[in-house]
Amino acid sequence: MQNLDETDHKLLSLLRENARYSIAYLAKKLQVSRGTVSNRLAKLEDEGVIRGYTVELRPENELNRVHAWTSIVIEGNMTLSVVKALRGDPCVSAIYDTNGRWDILVELRANSLEELGKALERIRLIKNISKSETSIHLKNYM
Repeated sequence: MQNLDETDHKLLSLLRENARYSIAYLAKKLQVSRGTVSNRLAKLEDEGVIRGYTVELRPENELNRVHAWTSIVIEGNMTLSVVKALRGDPCVSAIYDTNGRWDILVELRANSLEELGKALERIRLIKNISKSETSIHLKNYM
């Protein structure tokens, strides 16, 4: 779905706020029928705009309490081999391709600072990583 209209954008905004809003509530907020909301949701899901729904836990209830980001510079054209090595690490929860100063951004989750430290040691040993910088996630503002 390439052309989202204003109603689609408002619907997505409401779902980002709370993905458990009822169809009736969404219809009332958007000032459209429940059938319109259901049809739009189905279309957004079918076309991959909405890939899924999730649960957001309070930080004190999360299993992996330490959340960090590692920015990495890769030597030469070896991104695929580095990504393959990173995918095997149990603390790596996501890998993003980026532009600018860093080649990739790695999201890490660990149960403790000690576990995070061990993950960073493993990452430092991966061949073709020339530079990295890690920041620990301290607080969410949203």
